Amino acid sequence: MPTYPVEPSGRCWHSAQVPVIAGFGIMILLLLGVAAIGVSHIRILSGQLTAIVAERNLKSELASSMKTLHDARYQALLLASNLDDPFDRDEQRMRFSALAGDFIALRDRFLALPLDAEELAAWGEVRKPLPRVENLSNEAFDLMRAERRAQAKRMIQRDIKPHQMRMMSQWDRLVDMHRARNAEALSEAASVSKQARGLVLGLSAVALLVAFGVATFVVRVSRRTEAELFQERERAVVTLNSLADAIIRFDQERRVSYLNPAAATLIGTDTEKAAAMPAVELLHLYERESRADLTTALLDEVLKGRIYGLPTSACLLSAQGMEYEVEGKCSCIHGPDGGVIGAVLVMSDVTEARELQRKLLWHADHDALTGLANRYAFEERLAQALGGKRAVESHASLLLINLDQLKQVREQAGQTCSDELVRQVAHLMNLRVRESDFLARLGEDEFGILLQSCPDEMAERIAEQIRDSVIGLRQPWQGKTYQVGVHIGGVHLSGESHEECLALAYSALHEAETSGQGSVVVRRPGAAAIPASDSLLG
Repeated sequence: MPTYPVEPSGRCWHSAQVPVIAGFGIMILLLLGVAAIGVSHIRILSGQLTAIVAERNLKSELASSMKTLHDARYQALLLASNLDDPFDRDEQRMRFSALAGDFIALRDRFLALPLDAEELAAWGEVRKPLPRVENLSNEAFDLMRAERRAQAKRMIQRDIKPHQMRMMSQWDRLVDMHRARNAEALSEAASVSKQARGLVLGLSAVALLVAFGVATFVVRVSRRTEAELFQERERAVVTLNSLADAIIRFDQERRVSYLNPAAATLIGTDTEKAAAMPAVELLHLYERESRADLTTALLDEVLKGRIYGLPTSACLLSAQGMEYEVEGKCSCIHGPDGGVIGAVLVMSDVTEARELQRKLLWHADHDALTGLANRYAFEERLAQALGGKRAVESHASLLLINLDQLKQVREQAGQTCSDELVRQVAHLMNLRVRESDFLARLGEDEFGILLQSCPDEMAERIAEQIRDSVIGLRQPWQGKTYQVGVHIGGVHLSGESHEECLALAYSALHEAETSGQGSVVVRRPGAAAIPASDSLLG
């Protein structure tokens, strides 16, 4: 910040503001510290409440799991009573016994948790008929082993089923009780945490606003008193320093006489080091493609009295080796006699803006997930191919590929797995097409390929290879393997409009989808679909 004299006594403009700002800064830091401590304690409280809720959630999960296992054992008993094969009945009895082991493990975990009187009472109601049901179930299995299934069925319906229904009702009561308690605990924890956090943050925000208000008021009063002593030069320098554009002034000796903070940041230097430096040593401007120097040409032009505009391909190399794309203009400074006494270069960093523009242009015709062309680019390319002078003479085909079961993969494994599977499919397709072909992603589960200068038989072989590759793809994810099906419809092009070609291709794709998994149907304009044998389906 400038430190020009503001009055004969030598007081600087910031002499009164520095201690005031420092004092209020300390106060603000203290307030922030109080807020941080409060939030930290709230986080600890929230963690404790969350631990309680987690324990109750575990109880609910264990109770629900035990209920499920109990019902599964009953279903195994019912299934065994309806099986004719004694080996199948033995298998169900083994399953019945294995589920008992799982039930006991869950029961031990449940009883190891702290249970209140109501929970113990509910558990007692659940476990009371368990021994009776277990004995009856074993008797029923013994009857089945003795080939007395009719008697076993009667026992299940007469003796076991009523107990089962009462126990399931008691299980529901236990599970519902835990769920209600979980919901109540979660609501209470969230309410307490939210209220406490809101109170601390609200008070801190009010204190900060008050502190900033007082500081702003004091600083404004101080500035209003001291501003009367500012000179025009100080106001000009402050104005230049506040600009976001880089401003560099040269004298007629081609030395730097001034640069604002934005320019110092962009070039990678500081104002003191840059003072009186030769412009060609400080400023490294060049043309992006040819790498030709622009600094010397700029100085030559402006010192001759001409305005010099930086070309659109101009770049600046900073002292740290960073390359920035810049735009700007250099104007002459004239003396009283009209002669050139220096120049001012105003330029701005447009690297991010141009990179964003390039990204927007890329995203306009590309699919962000796979990096392939999108539907817009595909239809443009198809229209260009069909609109060429030799479109009718050159062999070309259009293939549409639809992935099947992608929605199920997304529902079972999540969006990340689904996206990775789509990327793998796109990669496989890219390996199967030629460099002259045009592959695009047309929709969530749809791809298109334009095969140019490609005989019909080769196009059909490519379709078959793509089908086989996609069907053979296995995507491992979190211990499981996922795959998708594929249908391919296509048309051999012969001069139609791209709308007609797409309509024919979609018609073929629809026929492939109705023909079964992995079907490939290729049409010729004005002709029926090529049979499976002609489509190399085997």
